Amino acid sequence: MNEILLIIDMQNGFMSEKCRHIIPNVIKLIERFLMAGKVVEFTKFINTADSNYVKLIQWSRLIHEPETNIIDELQPYINNVYQKYYYSAFTEKFSTFIFLNKINKIYLCGVETDSCILKTAIDSFERGIEPVIIEDACFSDGGQQAHDAGIFLLKRNIGRNQIIMTDEILEKILSKETET
Repeated sequence: MNEILLIIDMQNGFMSEKCRHIIPNVIKLIERFLMAGKVVEFTKFINTADSNYVKLIQWSRLIHEPETNIIDELQPYINNVYQKYYYSAFTEKFSTFIFLNKINKIYLCGVETDSCILKTAIDSFERGIEPVIIEDACFSDGGQQAHDAGIFLLKRNIGRNQIIMTDEILEKILSKETET
């Protein structure tokens, strides 16, 4: 099975104090995936002055650096970064990567549970790629209520068994390593 860990939008502009508690879990996941020889990829959201984010919801953040930069704690782990201008990670470049590498399972963590992670997971699901959300390695700048709403909708739309915790995935990867 070809699977990846996708780190969604862990950027300065999204990482308020509300979200910072997920950083240790994200780092644990990255390190375990890399130790197991698995691929870790990153996305980076870039807003534009003429976007619907600005025009329709009056949200004009993440247009410039340093807001758009991936947080310092994750800099040592960055290999590929897929820039995106909308919620989903499924840009043309990322979709091509998924196709060429025959990826059939994507583990998702990062921010925002109720928008970017939700949309990427549903897009993955609709493409026949199994999405797995690592709940305690995701959060929303909108707070606990927004995060919980995202998890609720994900359980409803992609299946409750697709939502797991960091320790569960670390155990699965470790048990696969010891099998080989």
